[in-house]
Amino acid sequence: MYGKGVADQGCIFHKLKNVNAACSPSLAPETKRELMGQAKGIYQAPAAEVARELLAKWVTKWGEVEPKAVASLQRAFEQTLTYYSLGAAVGQLARTTSLLERTNRELRRKFRQVGVWGSEVGAAAGTYLQVARLNTWWAKGSWWQTSQNLFFQLLTLANP
Repeated sequence: MYGKGVADQGCIFHKLKNVNAACSPSLAPETKRELMGQAKGIYQAPAAEVARELLAKWVTKWGEVEPKAVASLQRAFEQTLTYYSLGAAVGQLARTTSLLERTNRELRRKFRQVGVWGSEVGAAAGTYLQVARLNTWWAKGSWWQTSQNLFFQLLTLANP
């Protein structure tokens, strides 16, 4: 889709949301919690092979009870396992598009606040700062420390 060298990861959050929506309305709440808990557990497997084994067991258990939910999870299932091949650090970020959606939402919010950028450089700087803030937040770091580091880096560049 994006070229041979680009991994295409399906969003696990949306996959599970679709499975939940495919469940029968008559399904008892505790049964639905069990079904969804086990579906979520598939994606917590330590390796793709284990996830496939867990899926097979899940399909056997829930196939007759909730065929539409099972079909929903099986549809493009392999695309949701791409993150296992990306390495631990990148794989955790690639599991879902929720972080990407959050980033886009935060950028739109910031752009609405600004209204109009004075220049292309200002727009680039504003975008960079917003992304740096989000990266700090995700890493559970200190935005104060990050902003101070950025400030002193800029001072060093301005006064060599």
